[in-house]
Amino acid sequence: MTSLVEKITLAIAALLISIPIAARAQSTDPATERNAIDKLMHEYFETYSRGDMAAVAQDISIPFVIAGSQGFTAFSTRDEAMDWYKKYREAAVKQGYAKTEWIDFGVKLLGPTHAIAGGTYVRYKSDGSELNRSGGTYLLSKIDGAWKIGVNLGYPAKDAFRFE
Repeated sequence: MTSLVEKITLAIAALLISIPIAARAQSTDPATERNAIDKLMHEYFETYSRGDMAAVAQDISIPFVIAGSQGFTAFSTRDEAMDWYKKYREAAVKQGYAKTEWIDFGVKLLGPTHAIAGGTYVRYKSDGSELNRSGGTYLLSKIDGAWKIGVNLGYPAKDAFRFE
């Protein structure tokens, strides 16, 4: 367990240290970057809703961190992360889950290579009724020219992060 905590700590430290360097390294059009993240996050929900885990796997970076009511879970391989996603989705499908959609969404760039995105989303049943609502916040990094999700944080909808 200590090794996992150390890996997470090192990953976060590396991310924070790289922000000033990355900010000087390139300039980007903020509207284009926000649109790219918006597109990624909507496609991420669409592919997850369909159960297309190969596509979901392309949207995340490794290491990958999930945070929810049980605390933080870090995955050091794509297979570990996808196993978690499959189990989580299968449990939702047993409750009637069919799809997830954003109802409130925003993006905040943190320099040219990092961003925070999220808001409120609804999970729907196959009959179109609402299964539940949640707040979700995602930390993203631009890796090799593509935005990737590094942290997925879920919490009650009433506490959803609001962007200005």
